[in-house]
Amino acid sequence: MLPVEFREVIVLRELEDMSYKDVASVAGIPIGTVMSRLSRARRLLCSAVRAAQGTPEQPAIRLVKTPPTGAEESKRGN
Repeated sequence: MLPVEFREVIVLRELEDMSYKDVASVAGIPIGTVMSRLSRARRLLCSAVRAAQGTPEQPAIRLVKTPPTGAEESKRGN
């Protein structure tokens, strides 16, 4: 399970679809901290998924979220 500080930012950003600025405001932390926590949370999740699948660590693989298109892009506020 992810520690709370990482879980909070990943849920707000990825599940609630908030901008970095909004996540920073809700969490009460600087935007730079949001970015570093998101990076670490993604790495921890990736490692956990690979461990659950029995797949060895593969740091060369990068998981990327598909960018929004059209009206969704302006709604996101990034």
